[in-house]
Amino acid sequence: MLEEPPENPSANPEDITREKAKWPSLPAPTPTPMLPPAPDPYAAPTRDSAWSPDRSYPGGHSSSSRSRDSAAAASPDFVWSDARLRTTYPPWMPEGRALPVERKMRFGIRLGRLARDLIETVILALLIFVGVRAMVQNFRVEGSIMEGTLHDGQYILVNKAVYFKVDLGFLDILPFYDAGDNPVRYVFRAPRRGDVIVFRFPSQTERDFIKRIVGEPGDEVQVKDGLVFVNGGALDEKYILERPNYNFGPEIVPDNQYFVLGDNRNNSYDSRSWGFVPEEDIVGRAWVSYWPFSNFGLVSDPSVQPLGTQGESP
Repeated sequence: MLEEPPENPSANPEDITREKAKWPSLPAPTPTPMLPPAPDPYAAPTRDSAWSPDRSYPGGHSSSSRSRDSAAAASPDFVWSDARLRTTYPPWMPEGRALPVERKMRFGIRLGRLARDLIETVILALLIFVGVRAMVQNFRVEGSIMEGTLHDGQYILVNKAVYFKVDLGFLDILPFYDAGDNPVRYVFRAPRRGDVIVFRFPSQTERDFIKRIVGEPGDEVQVKDGLVFVNGGALDEKYILERPNYNFGPEIVPDNQYFVLGDNRNNSYDSRSWGFVPEEDIVGRAWVSYWPFSNFGLVSDPSVQPLGTQGESP
């Protein structure tokens, strides 16, 4: 490293000039760019005094911003950055505005979260709908076949779960349990006399009918003298529109089948015309009437038992 000779204040100026001429010229120092201090990445976000919305490009910059511009021009590796926000800002962009690429990334993240929430909501709604549909279903009454209890155009909810069945045959592996000859059991109860049921029409299963159960498996059913007799006893039916003006039977209801009649006995296409309803064709029990609202309430299906004997009115 070259050093300049010491100057002697008492020496002759000509001697000093002559002495300096013997030493080579030193190179001019390279100016160092004035870089802004590195921000603290853990500091709380505060407004940077070097940037403000009123100093945006085009327009005048403050002395601090002009010094940054000169520093950027002097050093090609100079990067305008703010470590607190983990983003990069050019000198003409006001504080707090992200670059287009970063805005697209943030928008993509928000859009992805929205899509995920939407898919989860749709799946949950479908599961709830399928679960409710498996237990309850709505139907519309058509015609006057059930006048006395239900009317034309009335909407009802049908309880499909009440007649659910389960096969307990798989429990035969247990040494202390015997499912018996008929391992199929009702979860709640079997259809019974007096229930208003919705069922698939035996000869056209795509059609749904609604009737009232009058005869259970093994019952003897007969209609005569304006009364319905079951196992020799007349039924006390306060729900019918009028007494039947026809005769039927007697007939024995086969196993796993049911004898059904409409409450409008003289204007109903029912078991006296086309036969019995197989148990597997029953959809469910009429439960609640919800429209029109004036008819809102539980559907009347009292348990009907024979009261009188042949030839006696109940």
